[in-house]
Amino acid sequence: MTGDPTLSEIEARIHARRRNGAARAFVGVRLPSSFDPRSLLRGPAAVDVVASYERPQADRTLVGVGIAGRVDLHRGDGPAAARAAARVLFDAPLDAEAPPLGPRLLGGFRFNPGPAAEEPWEAFGAGSLVLPRMLFVRDGDVTGVVLAPGVDAAEAKVVVADAIEGAGRLSTPPGPPLRMARDIDRAGWRTSVANIAAEVRAGIYEKAVLAATMRLEGDEPISVAATLHQLRAGYPKCHVFALRATDGATFLGASPELLVSLEGGRVQTLALAGSIARSDDPAEDERLGRALLDSAKDRIEHETVVRAIREGLDGATDQLRAPNHPQLRRLRNIQHLATEITGRVREGVDLLGLVERLHPTPAVCGWPRVVARDVIEAHEDFDRGWYAGPVGWMDAEGNGEFAVALRSAVVRGPRAWLFAGNGIMGDSDPDEELAEVQLKFRPLAEALGGFA
Repeated sequence: MTGDPTLSEIEARIHARRRNGAARAFVGVRLPSSFDPRSLLRGPAAVDVVASYERPQADRTLVGVGIAGRVDLHRGDGPAAARAAARVLFDAPLDAEAPPLGPRLLGGFRFNPGPAAEEPWEAFGAGSLVLPRMLFVRDGDVTGVVLAPGVDAAEAKVVVADAIEGAGRLSTPPGPPLRMARDIDRAGWRTSVANIAAEVRAGIYEKAVLAATMRLEGDEPISVAATLHQLRAGYPKCHVFALRATDGATFLGASPELLVSLEGGRVQTLALAGSIARSDDPAEDERLGRALLDSAKDRIEHETVVRAIREGLDGATDQLRAPNHPQLRRLRNIQHLATEITGRVREGVDLLGLVERLHPTPAVCGWPRVVARDVIEAHEDFDRGWYAGPVGWMDAEGNGEFAVALRSAVVRGPRAWLFAGNGIMGDSDPDEELAEVQLKFRPLAEALGGFA
């Protein structure tokens, strides 16, 4: 195909496919290369965006409009429980103009599937995967839309036309600054850090991850689209996501941590643990990075995560490779120790099975996992919900990608609940850990417009 198709040509191609007996098929057609799926996030209320997932640096964007089908987990279920129902949703032929234009499910899962959900998580459930009626895709040099069975050309034309006309809406600034409605319990945080560190020193367990929450509020509804624009601009190396619940609340964030991806049999995951601030001064920034690499505390914490990932993949992969020394992964306001781990999946192992094997990693839970979960329950007085759980997508061929939902928030109307956490080791200092977790709140606070 040469040149960009016009809107009339797009409609005609979809109509022809439906007319030729593909009414019950997935249809994937190219859109103009200038088309940006992200413009749908700022569309009119009639454009029912239910999920989005982006890798800005990798030039991959997925935006789902409407719901053709979904898989909802029951309380206590893990991600692998969605496997059979997910296969049913893909059970239709595909007529696509390019390989990336196939159906995908988008969604996520709770950090802990057991407890009943509390505010603001009531409508999110234990986990869900959504099949959009229309999935808008930008994947490298391919831009297009995938229509679920039964979606006709007229319905698609309305949405495509709005997105083309609204391409300039991406850079709309955030609204007025928000107020602090509920801050971190600083005294409680310091006490918990001190108690956990003492138990680690006593050899009861190796590590526990302590999370915190704060709530911000304003006088008008918070713009999800403006928040996502700020996140993708400030954190292009991250996984930028937004998942809407049935009550209209949206879980969004920019996570630096890949849980697992599977493509053509190749497994990739990331150990991310150990953090330090950035500096605007290049020499000081370099000094901070070297200090992180030389930190015995952070290296031990990081190695715990690497070891747990290797154990989780044992029996599921071959040719597993993990470098002996971590690298620095630098984000705008923080830098981490990072180790990329790769391998080849064994026959019979699928993406959701890998997600269940690896979640939760010691980077967001602790180690040993069972003990760390008990520590979290004893010290955290709020529901993590989907924070630190898996979020991502999967396709009909079993390929896909799930990130760990870090640097995240729930937005509902004029209110936002923010979440962040730290790994606590034996030599963790309560004041230093408080400063670090406050640093981790900054990306979302800034993207939401900051707070007064």
